[in-house]
Amino acid sequence: MRTCLLALSCCIAMAAMLAYAQSADEGYQMARVVAFERVAANAQHMAGSDAYKISMRLGDTVYACRVNAPAATFIDWTTGKEFPAKVNVPNGKVLLVKNPDGQVVELNIVGRKTPK
Repeated sequence: MRTCLLALSCCIAMAAMLAYAQSADEGYQMARVVAFERVAANAQHMAGSDAYKISMRLGDTVYACRVNAPAATFIDWTTGKEFPAKVNVPNGKVLLVKNPDGQVVELNIVGRKTPK
């Protein structure tokens, strides 16, 4: 009886630790893509050929962002779609967004708007 009770309490503790580990995405909220635009490539600087302008609404704020990343990163991104995101706290100039595959994309914040 005592062994069964100990095994049951260990299972409950492990389940609680697993649930806590899965909720380790502290600070992430759902953000909606407001605008998504691929920037035309500059013939002189081909390094920036995969540049995007993205606006995302997080809470009551719309963040205007820019990013250079491979096109495969944004294959599922469309206007109106939601992704977990948070503002990078130390400097507040980067929006961290999680892709469906778990990859974190860093969007450089170039502007903010809050409705009045």
